[in-house]
Amino acid sequence: MIETLEQFERAEEALTKMKRFLLAARRTHTPEAYAALSAPILRELQERERDILAYLSQLPEAPTKDEHPDVAR
Repeated sequence: MIETLEQFERAEEALTKMKRFLLAARRTHTPEAYAALSAPILRELQERERDILAYLSQLPEAPTKDEHPDVAR
């Protein structure tokens, strides 16, 4: 479960790496080998995407004035 912006950013980076890996594997593996290789990775991608969507669906906490000094006091 993603609870912080840092965790969100790490999850996004991990998704990007997995997708790049799969794109490279599509070019170098037979269809059968790719199917076997990609199945668990695709499941992991789906799980991480769900976590990201759940995080983005949460209502953000209201920022404090200290966090946003531009806000009129």
